[in-house]
Parts: sequence; C-alpha cells; structure tokens
Amino acid sequence: MSPVEPLTNVDAAWLRMEDPTNLMMISGIFTFDQPVDLAHLRAVVEHRLLKYDRFRQRVVQPRGSLSSPYWETDPNFTLSAHMHRIALPAPGDQEMLQTVVSDFMSMPLDFSKPPWQVHLIENYGEGCAVMCRLHHCIADGMALMQVLLSLTDMYEGAPPPT
Repeated sequence: MSPVEPLTNVDAAWLRMEDPTNLMMISGIFTFDQPVDLAHLRAVVEHRLLKYDRFRQRVVQPRGSLSSPYWETDPNFTLSAHMHRIALPAPGDQEMLQTVVSDFMSMPLDFSKPPWQVHLIENYGEGCAVMCRLHHCIADGMALMQVLLSLTDMYEGAPPPT
C-alpha cells in the first residue's frame, strides 16, 4: 500500500467546487514558431515535471464517509496516459487552435489518474502549441506558475534533459 497524504483544506475546496459546468482546471498554452519533437517534449516532462511526486499521484475521494480526500501514488502510472499528440486541421491558424483548446477545456480530467495532461498540438502555423491541463487541486498561484515555467528553457541553448 502506498503512503497517502490528505489534500490541504484549500486544495480540497478546489476539488469540491468541481462539477460538470464548472471544471476547476487550469490550462496553459505555449506556442512555438517551429515544431517540437514529441520525444524531446516527453523527456522534458519526465525530467522537469515528474520530479514532483504530486504528478504521479491521484486523488482519492472516499464515498459515503466523512473522510477527507487524499493523494496516493497511482500504482498504474504511465507517462503515456498523460501525454497526447494531435494535429490541427487546415488552416492551422489561431482560430482553429482556439477551437481545439476550447474543446479540451470543456472536458473533465480523469480522476482515476493523476489529474493533469500535456497535449502537443501540431500544425499550428509553421510550428506547434503545447497545452498543459492541470486540476487546480495540484497547485495554486505562484507554485503552479513555477511548475509550468519549469517546463521551459529560460535561456537559448539550454541543454536538453537527460
């Protein structure tokens, strides 16, 4: 049995606010002038995001109990379940990207897994976009910004993750 960790009161509140018409998800979009290699993106996510245990944990919400929700390590975790690749249909412009992003934003996350996803969206102009979807119970405010920024290279020529 994996160790469990209760959600903080604030994170549990974000979880309780979730309903089909009010998804408590944070979405970030990165756009690139050139295509991004999926294998490289996968290595970046593995090296920079999965160093945080939270991204390998799922939320358990006990039913019929006064027990609080808690985090537990997902025994079936695979990065492939969280990384997706699609291509925009022609013309691959901003309007098409907004349509696809809107569709993703209206879909709830699967709570049988850690509540986050990364989508490589190809055929956006001459480059691509990367969409990160994370449930608000994972992180809040500046902590979440630091997590998302950790996926980026802060300077040109930064070495790829090993």
